[in-house]
Amino acid sequence: MRKLILSFLLFLIFNQPIFALENNKIGIHITQTEDLEKAAQLVNSQGGDWGYVTVVIQETDRNYEKWQNFFDQCREKHLIPLVRIATHLEGETWAKPSESSIEEWADFLTSLNWPVKNRYVIVFNEPNHAKEWGGRLDPGEYAIILTKAIDTFKQKNQNFLILNAGLDQAASDSQETMDEIKFLRKMDEKVPGIFLKLDGWVSHSYPNHGFVGKPWETGRATIKGYEWELSILKNLKNNFNLSSDLPIFISETGWPHQLKNKNERFYSEKVTANFIRQAFENIWLKDEKVMAVTPFILNYPYYPFANFSWLDSQGEPYPQFNEVKSIGKVKGEPQQEESSKLENIFLPPFLTTNFVFEGKVVLKNTGQSIWGEKEWLRKANSPGLKLSDLKLPEGKLVKPGETIELSFTLETPAQAGVYSFFWEGLPKFSLRVFDLWGLTSSKKSPLNIFLESLLKLKP
Repeated sequence: MRKLILSFLLFLIFNQPIFALENNKIGIHITQTEDLEKAAQLVNSQGGDWGYVTVVIQETDRNYEKWQNFFDQCREKHLIPLVRIATHLEGETWAKPSESSIEEWADFLTSLNWPVKNRYVIVFNEPNHAKEWGGRLDPGEYAIILTKAIDTFKQKNQNFLILNAGLDQAASDSQETMDEIKFLRKMDEKVPGIFLKLDGWVSHSYPNHGFVGKPWETGRATIKGYEWELSILKNLKNNFNLSSDLPIFISETGWPHQLKNKNERFYSEKVTANFIRQAFENIWLKDEKVMAVTPFILNYPYYPFANFSWLDSQGEPYPQFNEVKSIGKVKGEPQQEESSKLENIFLPPFLTTNFVFEGKVVLKNTGQSIWGEKEWLRKANSPGLKLSDLKLPEGKLVKPGETIELSFTLETPAQAGVYSFFWEGLPKFSLRVFDLWGLTSSKKSPLNIFLESLLKLKP
């Protein structure tokens, strides 16, 4: 019985999903890095923290300084990025990616210091549209590219979580589009078990057809279309082991609204705002499978997405912005990698017995978190010595890449010898402690006076 209970406990511990921490699933799709401030106001309001933003990086825009600055701003504003990689436009068609380009993407995104441990990468966009794949429909080729991306990114860093391209659920079979069921089946035939390798499922769960569906509708081409997609995946020949709790990332969704002084088939601004609130409160926030929802699109008040934009041309919000802003949210707690580098330490190689030494260390933040946002402490481990912990001064923040000088005190014992000590996460040091007065018969000898002055010891 004990073995059975132990096995069960171990199963619970080691089979928890990697997304099990508190999660603020509300997000928004953005096109400009300058929109992060507005995005944070929207998704981190009403008790929320660490909401999501979906952003697209084109292969012609792989600028290290620009995107590291973007990630740094995400870190400061507590936003989790979902990065969709893209090629470049050739007229109105997106160029088809090559397998060799995946290595370049992996190298570039590995070079950046991400704001959180989970590095979400969406591999291109709606390939069941020919215009999204070099003017061709080739699900087998997309499957090859996707599995190449999974393998390549994971080799660089296991914290990359690779997600599929969202597909158009409403697409039919034509020269320009392919039915999603057919597309998925052909992907699975070309690379058997391809969907078993994914870390989550990206869905474009729009209220289609015509973007005039209702928030209570279910099935294909609705705001719950991701459920229909999962049912298709599980029925594919090579996916019988597909996890029933595959995390869902709705990277595109939402209702377009009518524009002022235009006679359009879309709903009014007020109805659109009411529908998006219903969708969040009644559907997405209640569904444990849904990890993030980033409606399309925060700020694009121009053709062809003016009806979808949550901000007008003056930067003023449409009603759905304030409706979602007013929804009560969760304080997300994503994991961040913590690491530091010892740049310098002021500590002599020997000290005398029964003295207190005041020293300093210079540390560099080499991790992902901003030190000081939460309580920051490096506990001391010093058998035989009395060593103070390392603490940040109150109100001090240290961003990744920055250094700080911290003070510590170290009290030596009455017994001479060699002692080891360290602070958690930092190297171990050895210190020789000797009896100063044992060196001569007089405490006021020139040698002792010199040593006291040199070491700046105080009793």
